[in-house]
Amino acid sequence: MEFFEPSEKIRLMRKKLGVRQSDLVTDNMTMAFISMMENGRRSVSKRSSERLVLKFKEIATNKSLTLDIDNEYFSRSAKEDARLHIEKELIKNNDHTELDKLTNIAVNFEIYDLLAKIYEMNGEKFLAEKDFVNAFINYNSALGKLQEIRQNSGQAFLHKQLGVCKERQGEYIEAIYYFKQSIEYSLKESNMLVYFKSSLNLAIVYAKSAQYSRCIQTVDEKILNAKFKPSKQVLINARMTKANALMELKDDSALKEYFSLVDEVGDTNDLVMSFLYHNISEFYYKKDAYKKSLEYANKAHALKNKVNRVALPNTLNIKGKVFLKLGLVQEGTMMFDLGASIAAENKTFDMLLENYKALTEVYDSKEDLKEVVKKFEKVIGTYK
Repeated sequence: MEFFEPSEKIRLMRKKLGVRQSDLVTDNMTMAFISMMENGRRSVSKRSSERLVLKFKEIATNKSLTLDIDNEYFSRSAKEDARLHIEKELIKNNDHTELDKLTNIAVNFEIYDLLAKIYEMNGEKFLAEKDFVNAFINYNSALGKLQEIRQNSGQAFLHKQLGVCKERQGEYIEAIYYFKQSIEYSLKESNMLVYFKSSLNLAIVYAKSAQYSRCIQTVDEKILNAKFKPSKQVLINARMTKANALMELKDDSALKEYFSLVDEVGDTNDLVMSFLYHNISEFYYKKDAYKKSLEYANKAHALKNKVNRVALPNTLNIKGKVFLKLGLVQEGTMMFDLGASIAAENKTFDMLLENYKALTEVYDSKEDLKEVVKKFEKVIGTYK
């Protein structure tokens, strides 16, 4: 798409309608004035633009044509038109190709604040598509532009999203760095929504990297005992994250917290309940209470299958382990296989590996080396 300076717009519009400069003369615009605007020797004010638009529309109507231009059209520079175009387009649900076109326009006209927004929107789309590498690249480009133009607003969110990309890829050291940066920037921006989300994400990554004491400390200091009150959803997720860490530390108070949350959440949030049931199942499994574990794993399975299939492989994994403990090897193998399949489909690589690891252990115990080799080959194929 091309954008033109005011003088070029007047010349091109005359050519389009087949009129001379003299045809534009009115009581308020002499031919000399029109000539100077068209030659770029005189700027086009908003008032002059309005008069030009009125005259051109009158000529177009006489020729049975319609002009779709606003009153300020001739007063705007090419860069201002480019900015206006990008702003209008960003309201739409653009795909990557359309966003790339807008990127080129923003780069050509050095509209860096909108360029950052385009990169961010591309990052959001890649993240939704589970393309974490390209999501990270775009979020990082957006952050770079904001830093270049020294715009602080928005940097906290971008640091958080960079952390999310790294977390999804299992790169926990980098994720911790970005979440910490997000927390720092969110305080500078007074953005408590991002502050609490990043604090929760940080605690979760600590738990995933087996730093359970740090997880609990983060939840206590940054969320539960924070000066500002977090949302109910953040509070529930924080308490659940802390309980998970307590469970890993073999602290029985974790179970009490899980049941307290079950009573509090009730039937108001199936997604949260699915995680709570899974965690209770895992707690009972660690306590060798396999029938109780299976009872809550089944509840978690039913809810996740309905509201959160992406997280289902984790529950299928614990069900498979319970089946093995109960001597139901075939049923356990089926759970691991299904869990691996769903994890591969959704690119949740940590659970993909967990379920394949469980499968290979089953086949290895049966001394079925051919199946072990097949499973490892399948894992390698998934990562290609």
